[in-house]
Amino acid sequence: MTAKFSSVLAFILMIPGVLLSQENEGDLRVESSASVKELIAQKIAYNKEQNSYPGYKIQIYYGSEKECYEIKDEFTSLFPDIPTSIIFSTPQWKLQVGEYRSRLEADKSIQSIKKEYPSAIVLATEIELE
Repeated sequence: MTAKFSSVLAFILMIPGVLLSQENEGDLRVESSASVKELIAQKIAYNKEQNSYPGYKIQIYYGSEKECYEIKDEFTSLFPDIPTSIIFSTPQWKLQVGEYRSRLEADKSIQSIKKEYPSAIVLATEIELE
């Protein structure tokens, strides 16, 4: 029983020391090696060279060229703030809208688009940087 008492007493005596040691303020200094700094510089340079990034677009039409351009004009009048792009992939013309960084963003936007274009789908694609 004395061993148990000694353990509890030791624990109780340590609590104030632990609590007081957490109140001290100090400076934090982070050191990194030259290789880490070099890797960061390489990553920054790589990012500057990229002309696209992975993202999502919503495809609202595929079919004939004439109808594709008509639907583009209609869509632009309904959703003037959403960018559009027409893609030709033999033998179909595709109308894709929006430029979203995440699937969640695209899913939010498609809710309102599907009211006018029920067959709209979200596609993973590369978004070109301007």
